[in-house]
Amino acid sequence: MAGLIGQDFIELKIDVDRDLNGKALAQRLRGSEEGGIPWMVITDPAGKRIVTSDGPKGNIGCPATDAEQAWFMTMIEKGASRLSSQQLAELRQHLADYAKTLQ
Repeated sequence: MAGLIGQDFIELKIDVDRDLNGKALAQRLRGSEEGGIPWMVITDPAGKRIVTSDGPKGNIGCPATDAEQAWFMTMIEKGASRLSSQQLAELRQHLADYAKTLQ
């Protein structure tokens, strides 16, 4: 899955407690301290927020339910420019398979 996502995205993890200016960056990207973790944001190359993991029912966290997986795929589709429809389908299947291991 990381190989697919890596075609369009650069993954950056921010630890708000350990990273220098982590809290300030998280505040700028999120706009509030509400919600759970993990929390995700997809930005454009200039750092402007495109979409976050705050879906219709709140933060999806680790996308395990069908609704959470659907929102995660919405996020990917909004930010992706190189992934083919076949690769998006493969990513969807990876998510579904992973979710089964959590249940």
